Amino acid sequence: MALAHKFNTIIIISLIVLMVLSLVAKSEPNTNVNLLWCSEYNYAQEDPYANSVAYVLVDLMNATTSRQGFDYRTISPYAVAESYGHATCNTVLSSNDCANCLVSAEATVSSGCSNSVGGRVEMVDCTMRYENYPF
Repeated sequence: MALAHKFNTIIIISLIVLMVLSLVAKSEPNTNVNLLWCSEYNYAQEDPYANSVAYVLVDLMNATTSRQGFDYRTISPYAVAESYGHATCNTVLSSNDCANCLVSAEATVSSGCSNSVGGRVEMVDCTMRYENYPF
């Protein structure tokens, strides 16, 4: 009888430990694309606006994870051809998971909206947008 009681106690404790571990387990961000939108207007690769877009996308990837609520807006420093950007991550993500999601978002919007004056990608766990006007 005592052996059966000890066995049941071990099983119950094991189940409790497994439940607690499952609550703190990390997972990868969900980078499934819900929306990819690109402006119908394009710029030439040698256009100064190309530098502005590149600056904004890199700034969004680098700065969003350190902002309250993973919500960040930026403007390129090039007055000749300004670009505006905004990125967010799901607030339940870790900084690293947010960063990974934004890397995926940048790759998606850059390849999907190549040379477009505006682009937006909405993934399950993060979003990224750039435009040639404030929004």
